[in-house]
Amino acid sequence: MTETALLQVRRLDVTYRRSRLRGGDVNAVRGVDLTVGRGETVGLVGESGSGKSTIGSAVLGLVPVTGGSVEFDGADITHGTRADRRLLARRMQVVFQDPYGSMNPAHTVGDTLAEALRYNLGLPADEIRKRALRALDDVGLPPGAAHRYPAAFSGGQRQRIAMARALVMEPDFIVCDEAVSALDLSVQAQVLNLLARLKQTRGLSYLFISHDLAMVRYLSDTIVVLYAGRVVERGPAALVADHPSHPYTRALLAAAPVPDPIAQRRRQAERRLTSTATTATGRVGAGCAFAARCPFAQETCWSDQPELVEHDGVAVACHRRDEIAAGTALPLRSPAGAA
Repeated sequence: MTETALLQVRRLDVTYRRSRLRGGDVNAVRGVDLTVGRGETVGLVGESGSGKSTIGSAVLGLVPVTGGSVEFDGADITHGTRADRRLLARRMQVVFQDPYGSMNPAHTVGDTLAEALRYNLGLPADEIRKRALRALDDVGLPPGAAHRYPAAFSGGQRQRIAMARALVMEPDFIVCDEAVSALDLSVQAQVLNLLARLKQTRGLSYLFISHDLAMVRYLSDTIVVLYAGRVVERGPAALVADHPSHPYTRALLAAAPVPDPIAQRRRQAERRLTSTATTATGRVGAGCAFAARCPFAQETCWSDQPELVEHDGVAVACHRRDEIAAGTALPLRSPAGAA
């Protein structure tokens, strides 16, 4: 682990245990490596069901880890006790997608902010008030907001309150799990700008989880792309988002609309090549999990799991990475389900 690493995830496995009647166990995360440096934002991106939120929950201790390890500031927190996690809450916080669902509607905003400080730190009333007002100011809310109830605020304001609740603990690291995905586009931009400003003023590190590659690109220093519980691409945000090498990352990019109609038609055509339907052959391979959707899949892709290999600063798990990056790879089949 480097000296600047704050969070280090190594070979992380998370399996959800289920009965055979419910389809058996689910391997949600498989062999994931992830590093978040001090003052760094790492974007974790993937479709619903890719395992990205499970990784965030494993880091926070909300789901049990089946294999691998999680270290925070050099300490192993993989199987931390409840007391360990309570102490860790002083430095590690979370902002979820639905802030209203995690707030008590019968408590004022001030009470909500004070609760964590009383429970975890046992601070005196004057210090609690000082921290709460500072946190509200940092997220752009007036002091009077402390005396109002959650129902009196808009969705964007509630998300700011959720951020303030994380900030009162004065953490080093915050997991943002789809923290802006439920907001209107204009409000998303405001909250993203706020997160970027807080990163600078408070020296925060983020694990920013989202299904939107363009949004992750805006805030992140490093992007990690997840598919079926595995990392398929990882590297500097500009390289991964602007010049994706893995077919799945290209599909995520193609899903984002652009104002240029020519570019938009090109993206739509590429997205059709990675339809969510499986191929007509119905094969279930032991190799790349994306093979069933990949227009470039060849026999090796079905039989051998590709290793995550670094090329020019970007790690990619794809047998045909060089051809795709060079633009010489042609689709070997039509889009899934096509006649």
